[in-house]
Amino acid sequence: MTLDGPYVDVTVTPADAFTVTSANKKMTEKDIQRFQKTLELINAYLSTIHYPLSTSISIEIDSQIPPSIGLASSAAVFSALAKAIAGLVDTDLSDEQISVMARLGSGSAARSIFGGYGAVRNEENMFINGSKGWQIADENHWKLHDIIIVPSTEEKKVGSSEGHPKAWTSPGFAKRIENIKNHRQQECIDAILNKDFEKLQKVSEEDCMDMHQCMQTQDPPLNYLSDETYRILEEIKSLRSTEHLPVLFTMDAGPTVHLFCTDEARDRIAKYAHEQEGCQVFEAKVGKGTTLL
Repeated sequence: MTLDGPYVDVTVTPADAFTVTSANKKMTEKDIQRFQKTLELINAYLSTIHYPLSTSISIEIDSQIPPSIGLASSAAVFSALAKAIAGLVDTDLSDEQISVMARLGSGSAARSIFGGYGAVRNEENMFINGSKGWQIADENHWKLHDIIIVPSTEEKKVGSSEGHPKAWTSPGFAKRIENIKNHRQQECIDAILNKDFEKLQKVSEEDCMDMHQCMQTQDPPLNYLSDETYRILEEIKSLRSTEHLPVLFTMDAGPTVHLFCTDEARDRIAKYAHEQEGCQVFEAKVGKGTTLL
């Protein structure tokens, strides 16, 4: 689900040499190398459709999203970067093509190009455009909210991109991928299209916990969830049961808890979130996709 905030602005300008700066974060050599590699891959993809960039570019980032805490900051940045670069290309690129460009920086970014609800299609080939995003339903289809509880804004020691290559070492990894391909992704899509919150809750929470179980059993193990995360999950389960609230939880690679809910539950879940001492809270709802300004 693409959120309406917090947001990222990325400005791309033709330049004599490549540069990247951020208004909110000191860029490390590792960060700069990631952007440089992404730009090389994007240009390689653009060359396959005969529209390579004819100039180096300067990238300026202004992000309202705390980095590396499981709040999809990379997805926001690289989807915005892809959209901005598309604005420099001497042709009109489709959202699907821009999603390929975004994915070359961050897998999750392929979905963020689209408003509403998006997914990634794997065409199971080794071509640079072998995986791409598509829109399941737009932002007007189903008005859901995401109340986000951030127990800690300390950057995780191992980022998602570093952790991904070792995922296959988990004994549960192959089974998780099989479950996603055979039924989970389609169940999630069907739940969204049919606005079936109970079904969406079941498949989202099941896959979320399965993902973290795989990370915790890979070599070396990654444990992104904190004691605060587990406490919040138990309290939400109890609140959901006693007050019969349509709310589900999920977590990305970090301790941050996303509480998705309908209008019916929004005020109660927001109240609960703001009662959590020492936690930062964001309130968002389904939003439009990446926009060229």
